[in-house]
Amino acid sequence: MLPLTIILALIWGILWALFLQLTPYGHYLAVRRTWLTVVVGVGIDLLIAILVIPLDTWLLVVAIIAASSLGIIGRSLYNEQLDDAAITEVCNA
Repeated sequence: MLPLTIILALIWGILWALFLQLTPYGHYLAVRRTWLTVVVGVGIDLLIAILVIPLDTWLLVVAIIAASSLGIIGRSLYNEQLDDAAITEVCNA
């Protein structure tokens, strides 16, 4: 099962990279919402990992990653709000 899981992860990574690189929406996400691309990428990696990691261990890993992610996600959302407010202000001037 491990080789299949690694191949699945490889395919996922390539497809995600191609989406981000070759589509307008993917490019937007990569440039303006990088944190979200990381959340999606790690989230899918975690789903793939459940194939080879016992559930109790997997839940601990998910909890650790989720907890450590809250700060950077909060920071990113805050900064995006500031950027959006600045753009709105310039457009309304």
